[in-house]
Amino acid sequence: MKSSWIKINQLNFFSVHVRGNTEWKFMEFVTDDNISGISEITDTQLNSPVTKIISNLSNRLRGENIFSESELLALIDNENIASRNLSTATAVSGIRSAFLDLMSKRMELPLNKFLYELNPGLENTNSETVQLYANINRSLLPNDQGPVNRSPESFADRAKEFEQNGFLTIKCAPFDECKSPFEEKNKIPKESALGLERISEIKNNLSKKTKLFVDCHSRFDLNSSYYLHDELYERGVDWFEEPVDPEKNEKEMIKINNYSKIATAGAEMTYGADNFRRLITNEVIDIVMPDVKFCGGPTEVINLEKSIQDPSQKISMHCPSGPISLLTSAHITSSISSKLPLEHAVKEVPWRHEVLLPNEKIINGEMHLPKENGIGATLNPEIIHNKGKIWQE
Repeated sequence: MKSSWIKINQLNFFSVHVRGNTEWKFMEFVTDDNISGISEITDTQLNSPVTKIISNLSNRLRGENIFSESELLALIDNENIASRNLSTATAVSGIRSAFLDLMSKRMELPLNKFLYELNPGLENTNSETVQLYANINRSLLPNDQGPVNRSPESFADRAKEFEQNGFLTIKCAPFDECKSPFEEKNKIPKESALGLERISEIKNNLSKKTKLFVDCHSRFDLNSSYYLHDELYERGVDWFEEPVDPEKNEKEMIKINNYSKIATAGAEMTYGADNFRRLITNEVIDIVMPDVKFCGGPTEVINLEKSIQDPSQKISMHCPSGPISLLTSAHITSSISSKLPLEHAVKEVPWRHEVLLPNEKIINGEMHLPKENGIGATLNPEIIHNKGKIWQE
């Protein structure tokens, strides 16, 4: 592959109000010859310092001829902090992802093919479609009018809707009313009753062929996780995500994983291939869930893929966010050997697909990758104007 370089001339930020407290945020690098590279920097904090961190780090890039991502990292020099601080991880991940979008456009390649060119040892799986699973939770959170119906029947109806739309796997987060520690030990917490009812209702309404993933949002502890596991196993759940935080409670999660008859998953806010590899090697969880917004960007997932045995059942990208992160994650997923589907937060807003040009294309539970270079899409200025803002820092 021919060598080339970029010189970053401009940094822009964008945001779009979605619903309730949800806001999608994006950054854009523009080169001196007007090539644009975009990434998503949506994070979990309402008053986040992420854009300020990005601005400060990007000042180190101005005027530099940058030939590679390794040169970019040497200039920003914040990887050690990124592994310990979520805001810095989000900033560094955004910078790295936007750079790769830029560089793949410079090389006149779609991102997935550019990643393969950089890593010729990879199995060349560059598919034009990527299997998704439907995360129904975001659509059941408060909207601009307030709380929405979170009854078991509402969960089941939403799950059935997306099964009928072609999704082979549904994910729910039914336990948001729970929070350890619980008063009673050595039994299933009474606070989990409504969540279990939601799961039962979903299972009763889905085909036996449709898989059900359950995200516990780290709302349990070691003792309660054993009893929760048994309830989920009895109901035929296929995925046991973060009963406890696998990084903050590694020893407890190892015990839960050893006990579990269900595949365990998590680590959605982890940064760096080395940290994901440790969780797999130490059998903390079965499946790691890199989030492109926090993990360090596409290269860290590729490095993870190359460093573990049989990665095809061990990596599933986390993506309950906006269309830029989903599109970037789809490019990554199509570049690795993973047989696991990619997460997609369904039905948050009806105009989601219009945020991108060309529009986001999801048919029968599959993401169709655009044919253009880089990630293959740009932000729709009309949506930004009507529902968001653009600014510089």
